[in-house]
Amino acid sequence: MKSSSDLLIFLFISLSCAAGPHDTLGGGGTVVVRDAGGPGYSYVARRPLVAVGLAGASGVSDEDAHAAVDRVADAAAACFRGAQNLAPGAARIVLPIDAGGIAGAPDVKFSPESAAPLGLLCVLRPARMVTFGPGEADAGARSITIESAWGP
Repeated sequence: MKSSSDLLIFLFISLSCAAGPHDTLGGGGTVVVRDAGGPGYSYVARRPLVAVGLAGASGVSDEDAHAAVDRVADAAAACFRGAQNLAPGAARIVLPIDAGGIAGAPDVKFSPESAAPLGLLCVLRPARMVTFGPGEADAGARSITIESAWGP
């Protein structure tokens, strides 16, 4: 992507269009649809004002990854409810996870850049607070990637 605005446009177009049986972040309600394969998110948690999708997980059980997405979505929804003048935004967060199950320093992209302050507070902060089960000694690098879109 050339800029953060390109990321936002990509997220809202690709995430709001239904893709057959594949799950997207678009739409409303709290419906969660699983996708057995192919493009899309393997898990999505929708809450009022926000949707959080599991874009990838390495060395993390499905149960831990889904629980993390749900916790981030719940905390983000509560945070966004208290926000004044909520503007649409999106974030992509890659969290490395250490052997003890603690999230490390994230790689974060916000779109548009003006969404960063609220995204840091409402999406990144709860993502950083999530803990995971301990990893196995030979599991290698572990991480989880979530994408979120929010707005009125």
